[in-house]
Amino acid sequence: MQADEYPPAQHILRDLQLTVEHRPDGTSTGWMPVTPFICNASGSPRAGVMAILVDVVGGGLAAVSARPDWIATADLTLHLTPHPVSGEIEAVGRVVRQGRTTVVLEVSLRDLGGSSLGLATMSFAVLPRREGNLSVDQVDRVNRLTMATPGSGLVTPFHDRVELTVVEAALGTIELPLSDYVVNSLGSIQGGMMAAAADAAGEQALRGACGAPVETVDMQITYLALAKVGPVRTRARVLSSTSTFGTSHVEIFDTGGADRLTTLATVVAARP
Repeated sequence: MQADEYPPAQHILRDLQLTVEHRPDGTSTGWMPVTPFICNASGSPRAGVMAILVDVVGGGLAAVSARPDWIATADLTLHLTPHPVSGEIEAVGRVVRQGRTTVVLEVSLRDLGGSSLGLATMSFAVLPRREGNLSVDQVDRVNRLTMATPGSGLVTPFHDRVELTVVEAALGTIELPLSDYVVNSLGSIQGGMMAAAADAAGEQALRGACGAPVETVDMQITYLALAKVGPVRTRARVLSSTSTFGTSHVEIFDTGGADRLTTLATVVAARP
């Protein structure tokens, strides 16, 4: 896939109908409409979908900050204050540290009434630009881009659309295939989608441990390697649990890439 073709016409970023605005002052804002297809049973947006929004806003802002070099996501931490949301989610990003080798930023999440939905921090490694990296221009003025296209938008639940399936619930084993629908501009599974897999795996493992449905409220993701072949498969280990919340450790492997360990995550989930 060529960088100037990203995202393709059929892609999760288009069906989430994301809009992002980058500004010369080093801040960015993203918006995502809320539909039942991206929400938990309680009506709160899924942590994995929120991570995709954060990843897009943060990744774009980091790429602008690192010019003319490029960036790779090192880690993402997401703390949520979940509640039912209607209308849109707004994500506001700002750079908190820009160094020669690292960019660190913060993304705050809120509904259109101004109520907080959570806070994320991300760190990025600064890398030499390579042929095929997306071009970053128009940074001297406000630049707004919508990924929605005529006819885009989810018409089935998020997990169904990305083909995320539960293999073994008790072990938090989730499988996600690599397809053009979920890849980044380099052709590997998009970082937010890897977080969505960790979210689902942690919830499944903790649902059994807690004895009731739970929803992710906190995630810490460490990216080790790109998932280039797929499908990816998760393995979760419950660290602690009560009847109301629990914590699990999730590993994500690229099964088509010699079971390479690509991602580590800590997931905290609670009863809504």
